Formats: sequence, C-alpha cells, structure tokens
Amino acid sequence: MLASLNKQIKKATLNRVAFLLLASCLVSGCFSDETEYALITNQLANNVSVIDINRQQVIKNITVGDSPAGISISQTKQLAFVTNPDSQTVSFIDLNTLAETRQVTVGPGPVGIIADKAGKYVYVADWYDNNIMVIEVDTGAIIKTITVGQSPAGMVLDESQQRLYVANRDDNAVAFIDLNNQQVVRSVDTGKAPFGMAISPDGKFAYSVNVQSSDVTVINTQTAEVVTTIPVGEWPYCAVVSPDGKKLYITNQDDSTISVIDTQTNQVTNTIPVEDAPEGIDITADGSLIYVANWGSGNMTVIDAQTEKPLRVIETAKGSRAFGDFISHIE
Repeated sequence: MLASLNKQIKKATLNRVAFLLLASCLVSGCFSDETEYALITNQLANNVSVIDINRQQVIKNITVGDSPAGISISQTKQLAFVTNPDSQTVSFIDLNTLAETRQVTVGPGPVGIIADKAGKYVYVADWYDNNIMVIEVDTGAIIKTITVGQSPAGMVLDESQQRLYVANRDDNAVAFIDLNNQQVVRSVDTGKAPFGMAISPDGKFAYSVNVQSSDVTVINTQTAEVVTTIPVGEWPYCAVVSPDGKKLYITNQDDSTISVIDTQTNQVTNTIPVEDAPEGIDITADGSLIYVANWGSGNMTVIDAQTEKPLRVIETAKGSRAFGDFISHIE
C-alpha cells in the first residue's frame, strides 16, 4: 500500500512539473508557431523546392510551369509568385497549403518578378517584350503594361516612395518607375549587363549587379546619381542586403563565391566559397542565415551571417535558380 501511495505521489509530482514547464514555455515562447520557408525555383526540374528553415531540409517539391526562374513573396498575402519563361506564365503558390493555385498567362519572356507587401499587385519583367506587366493578384488580370529598356531583369520596390527600380540588361541602365503614374521617370547608367538588384532597408541606395563588367553600381535613389562602382567576383548575378542595412551580399557565378560588402565603406570585406555557379541569394528575417541557390550543383548553401562561413548544403534539384526574394515566414 505504501509503495502504491509513493507511486501516486511521484506521478502527481511529475504531472505538476510538466504543467509548470508547459506554462513556462507558453509565457516565454519556447514553442514557436512561426514557420519560415525558403522556396527555390529549379529551372531544369520544373518545380519549386520548399525548405523548412527550422528543420533545414526540403519538405516538399511543388510542380509549376516550365523552366521556373524568378520568384517573389507577399508576406501579408502568404503567396509566392513564380515566373515560368518556357510556358510564358506566372504561378501562384499558397504558402499555407504549399500548393500551386493558379497560372496566369503573360508575355513571351517573364523572368524578373516582385510583389508588393500587401499582395495586391505583382510586377513581371518581360525579357523579350521589354516591358513590366502589372498583375492584379485577386483577379489574375494584367491591368497595365509599362514600357522600359532592353531586356529587363531584376527589380526592387520601394513602396514608401511608390517607386520601382528595373535593371535593363542590354541598355546597361536602371530605370526608375513612378508607380503613381506607372511611367519611367529617369534612367541611370550602370556597368555592363545589369541583372540582379538589391535595395537598402531605408530605400536610399539601390544596387545593380553587373554581370559582364563584374561589378556593382551603387545608386543614390534620391539624387539618381552613381555613388561608386564596386569590383566583385567573376560574372556576378544576384544580391541581397542584410536587414540592418550594413552588409551587401553578391553571388559570383564563375567564381562560385559570395562577395561580402560593407555598405558604409562600399568595400569588399570577405569572400565566401559556395557550391557551383551560385545565382539566387536571400537572407532570413532576423539576418542570421544566408541562403544561396547553386545552379550548377543543384543545391543550396546555408551561410552563418555572423561568422560568414558555410554551415551546410541542402540538396534541391537541377538548375536551382531562385532569382528574387524567396524566403517567407508564416505567423
């Protein structure tokens, strides 16, 4: 009887401890209801790999259109948008169900893409028709076409200024589009063959990644003047700025490296080796992890932003490109 009583007391004590631990976790937040994803367009596999950032592994491959390339995410709408150049469509992906919900037919050469934060509009750069198509997300309708320069590619959006910046590769220039009147208001010369773009968190500087001159043009967006040109690795492709605005990261395809730039000095401070032919690059919301899509090796390199050293490689699929902003979080 004594043994039975002791057993009951022990069980009650364990239950009380478990309850207190649960209550502590609920207060302190050690159980997170937030999932952060990296969505990687795989151009030679016609799908998008979904990486759970907490688990550091691919949890699903979503079939989309032909040769998916560009990607952008509306955090508010919880939608991802993917350009499919060979099927001439844009895929809509629901980030809650991780499924494609729609394909919208666009022009002959959709490559670059960017969505506004509210998920009301998506802007698609058409490489062949030399324009930007404005898609209304709720209806899937193209409501406006904005003529730009030759071979538009990467874009960045400053919603506070209602301004869209477009890299026109064959014009060697970046176009400024006023979204209030949806017209190009000026153009700034860059290095040779600008492709990827990035923008500082405060919107004061835009960065043009110039593939054929292997450098980055820093543009003052308020004056529309070139601040400086920064030499980087061979055949640079894409860029991302850290959330605090202090670092700029550039993928160098032919070097299979990442150039790290101090945005205060506009100098390269480090070069990080990755896998074969890196293209797309993005950074987590807290600035702790950098994700790099390696086209040649069909995988992702994950980099610790603090130490600037690779942590691991995650296998995805052939032709991983992820051209655009591809990291999302669900709250």
